[in-house]
Amino acid sequence: MTFTIVARDPETRWLGVCLATSPLGVASRCPHVRGGVAAISSQCHSDWRHGLAGLDLAARGWSPEQILGALAQKDPFFDYRQVGIVTADGRAIAHSPSKGAAWTGHRVGEGFVAMGNGLAGSQVVDAIHDSFAAETGTDFMERLVRAIEAGYAAGGEIIGQRSAGLIVCAPDTDRPLIDIRVDMANPLPEEGGDAVLDLRRVFDAYKPLVPYYARDWLDNPEMKWAEYLAKKTAAA
Repeated sequence: MTFTIVARDPETRWLGVCLATSPLGVASRCPHVRGGVAAISSQCHSDWRHGLAGLDLAARGWSPEQILGALAQKDPFFDYRQVGIVTADGRAIAHSPSKGAAWTGHRVGEGFVAMGNGLAGSQVVDAIHDSFAAETGTDFMERLVRAIEAGYAAGGEIIGQRSAGLIVCAPDTDRPLIDIRVDMANPLPEEGGDAVLDLRRVFDAYKPLVPYYARDWLDNPEMKWAEYLAKKTAAA
């Protein structure tokens, strides 16, 4: 019941996950990203232990195939799980379960995985894949959000998206450059709301502040975020 892009940017070597789903609080459970190591999403009866174990194995130099094999070996319910893995060198793999809610599936591209379960149809994953593959000249964070928006436009989940999230890490730090989420769409889908639309609103507001929170305010304690944003807007 989730649609997702897991990816690496070959230019910056950033790793990220963007996703949306009908349950609440998806970003607290499914995405796991560690700079310079890997990006993983465990979803469809998600098991957060897979994300943590996968990151640790990737840090030890295991390939995506080895990581996926190890997770499957330890989990008697693995055929209920959907897992996408992209390591820091751009290798990618995914597993889609036979016991996932219809429609469930994935496509693996060069340095990324598009996947989903409980969707309106295969066109959702196709749209995510094709959008991300085509946006090679676009800022990585924007590219991730656009991929999920493409999946949303292709039908997403029939019952609507209640939560969504975006997390991106640079290779030189464990702290995310951006980690934003919509834990509950307001209003809810049945009332006309949608978390993908909310994520776009939050992302557009936060994106100009990424350099500020990542580095600029660390050595400029007197500079407030509103002042920083005003100066950046004036210089644009």
